[in-house]
Amino acid sequence: MRRVVLVLALVAVTAPAQAAPKLTRYTIAGRCIAVDGTPEYFKATGLGTYMLSGPDGMLRAADGSKTATPGPAAEYAAAVSGQTITLTPTAGGAPVTAAAKLASGCKPYPEAGVQATGKPGRGVRKDGTLIGFADAHVHITAQYRAGGSVIYGENFDRFGISEALGHDADVHGPDGSLDVTGNLLRTGKPTGTHDTNGWPSFTGWPVYDTYTHQQVYYRWLQRMWMDGERLAVAQTIEDEPLCNIEPTRSHSCSETDTVKLEVKALQDLQDYVDAQSGGPAKGWFRLVYDPAQARKVIAAGKLAVVIGVESSDPFGCSEKNGQPQCTKADVDNGIRLFHTLGIRALFIAHWVDNAFAGAALEGGSNGTFINLLQQEETGNPFMTGPCPDPQQGSSCNSRGLTDLGQYLIGKLMDAHMLIEADHLAEQAREQVTALTEARHYPLVSSHNGTGGFWTKAQLQRLQRDGGYVSATEEDAAPFAAKIARYGSDGFKGVGIGTDTGGFAALPGPQKSALAYPFPALYGKVRLGREKSGTKTFDLNKDGVAHYGLMADLLADVTHQKHGARARSLLMHSAEAYVETWERAVGTR
Repeated sequence: MRRVVLVLALVAVTAPAQAAPKLTRYTIAGRCIAVDGTPEYFKATGLGTYMLSGPDGMLRAADGSKTATPGPAAEYAAAVSGQTITLTPTAGGAPVTAAAKLASGCKPYPEAGVQATGKPGRGVRKDGTLIGFADAHVHITAQYRAGGSVIYGENFDRFGISEALGHDADVHGPDGSLDVTGNLLRTGKPTGTHDTNGWPSFTGWPVYDTYTHQQVYYRWLQRMWMDGERLAVAQTIEDEPLCNIEPTRSHSCSETDTVKLEVKALQDLQDYVDAQSGGPAKGWFRLVYDPAQARKVIAAGKLAVVIGVESSDPFGCSEKNGQPQCTKADVDNGIRLFHTLGIRALFIAHWVDNAFAGAALEGGSNGTFINLLQQEETGNPFMTGPCPDPQQGSSCNSRGLTDLGQYLIGKLMDAHMLIEADHLAEQAREQVTALTEARHYPLVSSHNGTGGFWTKAQLQRLQRDGGYVSATEEDAAPFAAKIARYGSDGFKGVGIGTDTGGFAALPGPQKSALAYPFPALYGKVRLGREKSGTKTFDLNKDGVAHYGLMADLLADVTHQKHGARARSLLMHSAEAYVETWERAVGTR
């Protein structure tokens, strides 16, 4: 076995010098090790696995040569025993064993910035309530949607950001002309082009109205956590009717199968964040499966992530020519499977009618697109009639909750699952509310106003029933007013429901000229202009181009009329969501 001296730099390259922790196969992540006398930065690719990057940016290959290509051929599994480190190529090859000593001179492996300095807030208020804001509707794993070849970009890639965000042309074509769904959503036409340059220049995307590019890269999510986000509902998503019309796919159109892929991706993301943070359970991203666990994670200052499902045909329960395509047994099996997967929140319907209920009508180019999917999926157009309340308009989907839908609601309450009430046809939502009220069970409106209008009286009813509401984002001034308005309906905490990754445009450039740097909503943190690669993003010029810039928008919100009230409601929203969850499981 060949032996070389490895010199280990315990001077962190991304943080001020401090006492070195005990070395393990995990704590060497992000540190400097000299291999054959050359300083190498250890970029974690997973828990205990690494790529070694030299001062020239080249990677160390398994045979000891240099390569510019990140991937399995440049990955090593590390083992640490006392003052000895052993590196074993994961793709095969002889291990290298060496002594570990201090060194310096490394250059960090390329990564998106966070541009947030200081200590994130942690803890609870004196009255025991949680501090922090919630985003109850964000699609972290949206890249799996519609068969996996529509939204380009990964929320992380084990081999780095160049692999995660650097190959748009492979999916959308060199000029973006293969982005048919994106073109339809942007213009209503299938033809069009776009600049496909992501990493490192980001001249083409992300942009606030991108629709079909990754906007929740993990470092951008980390920026939001640094700002004070303490609870996120990761809505896994698939729409079989949309998937069926896509010409290329990386996996099947089964909504259940896609949900499984997305749950696994969230688990992998948790492991990846842990790997960057020093080992299992060390990271800021924590999946949670009950409200007690959520309280513990948030109190520790980390991001509690609840898994939800927003799909057109849960459990495969579509409708065709008026006939349900599933049974009560399918519902029972589906709920058991979802609960086993760790899913704790579920939409009854999404874009089209299914075996459970009618879906809310939508307008604009989205509505035109969805109407086509409704015809393709069900064999029938939407049936319209008067809305239950004149404030909801003159025409609504007249289809309510089916017998099988009533069965589903009862079984979801039995399983203590959080029931999402958005996207339901107005009549169906009224019927769901009547069923849950009879059992004193709360509902969730995680992106209120998306898919069906809620009147003030309905919002107050949601609040009286112990439910939860999130405000969909818009420009800073009306966003502040909206959050404050929900507070006037009795909600003590109001979160955001960004729908990022959900074929939804985010707010564009702001006119209020946010000044940088700005203080985080929570903690002793200041945030500057976020930089990814060679692109520096600015809310005033770029709008909310990616999820990390939502922090900038929220800072702008606090400077508006109603801003102070909005900030207070936001900072009570993690507590509000957990309280609703506790009511659903019967612990409150």
